[in-house]
Amino acid sequence: MPALREALRTARDRRTFFTLSSAALSAPAADWAAGPATALSQARDGKPIGEDFVAFLENTTQQLASHATEQRQHTATLPDAHLSTVTELLEHGRYAPALGLRLHTLAASLSQTFARHRFDLGRHNRASQNWLAGLHNAHAAGDHDMGAGLLGDLVYQAAWRSDHTTAANISTSP
Repeated sequence: MPALREALRTARDRRTFFTLSSAALSAPAADWAAGPATALSQARDGKPIGEDFVAFLENTTQQLASHATEQRQHTATLPDAHLSTVTELLEHGRYAPALGLRLHTLAASLSQTFARHRFDLGRHNRASQNWLAGLHNAHAAGDHDMGAGLLGDLVYQAAWRSDHTTAANISTSP
């Protein structure tokens, strides 16, 4: 998962975009079904993360997601900043396993919201990247419902782009 985050960060930082292949989109579906999530780390190299701060991030994320479409131009960078913050907390913070699950769930939700915004703007490669990152976080949180929703988003996007082979591959992965 750190490699995926680094690839997303590098692409964003350099303003480069790459196309995700059908295999790159289908493989996470197979991985999702293949086995249980890895255990969350209990000790990281950073400072302890407080439950109040995670609750703040959860609440502000809900508020950001609830803004009407016509207001998104005013908040476009905030979901990305929230996602970067949550990603940094997951990678470098210290937290109890239950708090780690909440952080992964929050990262999955933010990724899904951001992906939908990008999809609406026609930025399909970036939307795919966010949906895949969300899928990894939903898997780490053990949230099968969120994972199914993210896979559904990937299937919808592939079908919408007339890539029915990829849509079928994602849908039928074991």
